[in-house]
Amino acid sequence: MNKLNFFQTPKDDLKIHMVFRDEKHMEELKAASAETDVMPDVHDYYTDIYFPKAPADRPYTFSSIVLSSDGKMAYQDDPAGPLVAKNNYLDPNGSLGDFWVLNVLRSYADGIIVGANTLAKEPGITCHVYDEDLTRQRREHLGKKYQPVSVVVSFDATDIPFDHYTFAVDPAEELKMIIATGPDGLEYIKDHSPLKHVFYGPFDSREDVDAAELAPIHQDFDIVPVIVTGTGKSPDGHLMMYILKKLGLEKLCVESPSYCAYMLKEQMLDEYFIDYSMVFVGGTTTPGSFIAYGSKDHPHADLISLGVHKSNFLFTRQKIRYGVKNTTDLSGYKY
Repeated sequence: MNKLNFFQTPKDDLKIHMVFRDEKHMEELKAASAETDVMPDVHDYYTDIYFPKAPADRPYTFSSIVLSSDGKMAYQDDPAGPLVAKNNYLDPNGSLGDFWVLNVLRSYADGIIVGANTLAKEPGITCHVYDEDLTRQRREHLGKKYQPVSVVVSFDATDIPFDHYTFAVDPAEELKMIIATGPDGLEYIKDHSPLKHVFYGPFDSREDVDAAELAPIHQDFDIVPVIVTGTGKSPDGHLMMYILKKLGLEKLCVESPSYCAYMLKEQMLDEYFIDYSMVFVGGTTTPGSFIAYGSKDHPHADLISLGVHKSNFLFTRQKIRYGVKNTTDLSGYKY
């Protein structure tokens, strides 16, 4: 059985210097937060983080991604996402900071959304908190006993690599895996997955979910629950989020770029932590490239904080705002 890897993050050049913080917004987040403490390393090397309590019908959601200066998330000749940060040769420690911030966000999360395509591209990854200090501080200061639950999302499960490293982690490590898919995925998993599963659904309404007796999420770490929603190859993302909240997941870190774009479109993404590696990538690989918003109807964001590492990395925290309408009369403005 596989083991989880842990390491100590070097801290000699880890500090991310804050150049902007929306103090009013930060105080509002703190007042609405379920947490009353901040992990010491987050305070010392980044900036204090508080998240508000989750809505009644879904977890509170935030996403983590690193983009190039020109807004790309991967190189054309090598699509592994981490390379946009790792290949910043002017500031290798800024790349370390980007990965450390990802670990920070995982520390706050109860669950992590990962795409089946990501598992296929990165056969050795696991969605746990790699940093030893953050793992300990997560338990001591945030009261989180287990590693965050990994939620693998797929339309019909045909793209899930069931032999991936993360599905064979030793149950003693207490890393919980979940698969979320549509009804076609249910049948595919029954026919093709060698893993042990328990099936939740198919569900097509909240009433069905409420009537079901869902088993506690943190038990039998060698069994992979499968959440089935929607019709055919089309899972119901809203219903899936409702189920995850019912299973006790209050905060979700969304690490699948395509699923993040979907959640943004469906107005279910609350925050975006976007780090910018000051390299130019070109090409067309951008988050949400398959979704286009109208010029008069599109999501907005409030910048909550902006940090820098040397002059080669930017670290942003952005609060997403939906339904913003133009109230400015530009009829008399001349270009």
